[in-house]
Amino acid sequence: MVNWKVRFKNLTWVVAFVSQLFILIEVILTGLHAVGITDFVLTDAIKGWVLAVINAVFGILAMLGVVQDPTTSGLKDSDQAKTYVKPK
Repeated sequence: MVNWKVRFKNLTWVVAFVSQLFILIEVILTGLHAVGITDFVLTDAIKGWVLAVINAVFGILAMLGVVQDPTTSGLKDSDQAKTYVKPK
């Protein structure tokens, strides 16, 4: 079972989660417009502006060392990390 409280305390995970949320929002808005549910159109200007802001924020986070976590190997949590109540 996933311990969401611990995940949201991990800045690396939060950055990845937020970036995926932006992609999900874009896909949903594009789909809603395609089927005629909404008149909102994601123009290239809007996409460019959002992308520039996100790149700037993630660039700063990368410089601070938040984006990468060199203390873990692989892509999934270790058995020990799954038992944490708070980040170690």
